[in-house]
Amino acid sequence: MTVLLVLPPIAWPTSAPPAMCPHYRSVDFPEFDICRDRTEEQYSIVIADQVLEHVQRPQAAVANIHAMTKPGGWAMVATPFLFRVHARPHDYNRWTPAGLKQLMVEGGFGEDDVQAFGWGNKACARAHIGGPVRDYGLWRDLSNDEEYPLMVWTFSKRS
Repeated sequence: MTVLLVLPPIAWPTSAPPAMCPHYRSVDFPEFDICRDRTEEQYSIVIADQVLEHVQRPQAAVANIHAMTKPGGWAMVATPFLFRVHARPHDYNRWTPAGLKQLMVEGGFGEDDVQAFGWGNKACARAHIGGPVRDYGLWRDLSNDEEYPLMVWTFSKRS
């Protein structure tokens, strides 16, 4: 199994423990421009975590994610929805679960091969908008309210 991790334009760890994933590679956006760049290799798993909101051409980015995913492999894409603007260097987009699924389909994944999800609730959205997330509290409500997704993600299988 080979894994490609596309990282957002902030400092994240860029190495995985070799025992867990010996065939792991990471690329950093914007140095690796997912809208323009592709690796030569295809991967069993491609993860784009908190990246698509930062790209000018998300459909091109998803087409490249599709191209770098092996047939039978999976792409996991996660992006914020009800989340503050965080321009590092830019912040362009937000999607609902249905919108992110449509983007993945338009990028080449089959409609039946994309599962889209979201999570959030009013209390968490209020805490995030009104101040530090830590003010949300230790015993916070983790129930999901589909009308207030803070985060949205897809799992997409390449046919």
